[in-house]
Amino acid sequence: MYDIPKLLFADDKGVIYDHPSLKMTVRSENLETVPYELEMEAVPSKTKLNFLEDTLPLAYNPEKAGMEVFKSGHAVYIEPPEGYLRLYLPAYKKRKEIMFEDREYTPIGWMNETFVSPIINVDKIPDKNNEATGNKFHGFLKSFKKKNAFVKYLLSNSDLYHTKNEEIILPVDKDSIQADSRELTEILSHYSEVADKPVFNIDYDDFSVSNGEIDFTQLLEGIKYLKKNNEKLSITFSSYLQNIETLKMFTDTGVDCVNVKMISTNTETNRIFNKENNTDNVYKSLQALHKQNIFKSLTLYTMPGLTDRESETESLRDFLSTFDINLLLLRNLKGDPDRIFFSENLKTEDIKGLKNVIKLIKKKMKNLKIGYFNRHKEQFLIEYGMPDFKRRK
Repeated sequence: MYDIPKLLFADDKGVIYDHPSLKMTVRSENLETVPYELEMEAVPSKTKLNFLEDTLPLAYNPEKAGMEVFKSGHAVYIEPPEGYLRLYLPAYKKRKEIMFEDREYTPIGWMNETFVSPIINVDKIPDKNNEATGNKFHGFLKSFKKKNAFVKYLLSNSDLYHTKNEEIILPVDKDSIQADSRELTEILSHYSEVADKPVFNIDYDDFSVSNGEIDFTQLLEGIKYLKKNNEKLSITFSSYLQNIETLKMFTDTGVDCVNVKMISTNTETNRIFNKENNTDNVYKSLQALHKQNIFKSLTLYTMPGLTDRESETESLRDFLSTFDINLLLLRNLKGDPDRIFFSENLKTEDIKGLKNVIKLIKKKMKNLKIGYFNRHKEQFLIEYGMPDFKRRK
């Protein structure tokens, strides 16, 4: 019998314990199972352990060789650090008919005197120098004396530049684009001096913002100036690609990369869970980029038991190939899994497992790069060899 991590549970005060005999279990779709030792990785330091009130952990009892509900504690979970993908979901029973808030629910157990979880590192983790860039830039912003709307906005949203991969994220909304082009370029030019591989990610949410609400003039002028005068800065336009006119505005300014965000590349799945996201609009937008000298990436928000279905895997492979995607970014979808798997419209299918999906994609598409973080244009096509399945013993 292979080694199975011990069950972790929390008392009513949130104090976490490991059970002396019961073992952890995991969930994929609506199937609970016992995880293999080979699927476990040590949980990175500083990862916070959380517990879910009103839940009863599902455990494996080795003496009885069966599953049982542990009724003397609450289920425990983590949210993986950036750069890590979960392979399974926590297994528990709810005491009430409720839906939990949107988080990256990931199981955790105790084995060989350490916390372990079915997670896998899918990208090169930036070093401390990259993380320090945000602090340096923060110091500059606080000491900036001239009136600047962009400085004011960034200081109010410091998480947008305290990123691991030297990325400034600009969510496009009425507040974020109050700055004029001069204010924007002045600050981003300084960021390029502070950062080694600076990335400016323009994050456009097609569903909460419409073209009629936003005047892009100053932002577009700023991008044009930066493209002419700042070769070091890499500019990415991230979107659900629902509006081809908006896409064209940004590609005409010369952005280096277009990043499309999706939960699924499967049209039928999108109709079930994200009716606003019209897959046909995504296809038309990517077709419009054909033969343009622009990098293309897909951020896929994954859910074990959904993303690794046979139909999803085939759809993803076709999507990546058809639209010549350069980089596949794998993220963990935030949300209560019950919102998805209790849907009556979801058909029963074979589950391949996320590791097997990644292996298949890498085997079929030799030139595709896989990661987690948005990349600088100079690093876009670098092969980091992640995830490294060979080192998993």
